Amino acid sequence: MSDEEKIRLKVGKENPFKVPEGYFEDFQQRLLSSLPERPSEEIKPTRIPVWRKARPWLSAAAMLVGVVILIAALRQTNVLNNGAMASNDETVFTEEEMDYLASSVFDDYTLYSYLTNEEWL
Repeated sequence: MSDEEKIRLKVGKENPFKVPEGYFEDFQQRLLSSLPERPSEEIKPTRIPVWRKARPWLSAAAMLVGVVILIAALRQTNVLNNGAMASNDETVFTEEEMDYLASSVFDDYTLYSYLTNEEWL
């Protein structure tokens, strides 16, 4: 005989907890009579400001404006127009841009090697 069977023989299979008869018949009255008396408070309706109601709509509008600005910026850089960034062959630099690149970004050796590998004319 297992331990579980021994316990069931001693205790039995019935539920030992029982509700007294008539317990739930007057339960609500007994509960209400046991609560302390206090005056009921009048609840004033709260007024929600208009800006709180409009906040989700303003957030959505701001995000939409941001997306439109982002798309406009990407179109201007030809990311969306060509499907990829423009390659070096398609890029045309003005003389001022070439002077800027030559003076600020490249040293002499890098500029020479870059110009000899690419056709700028």
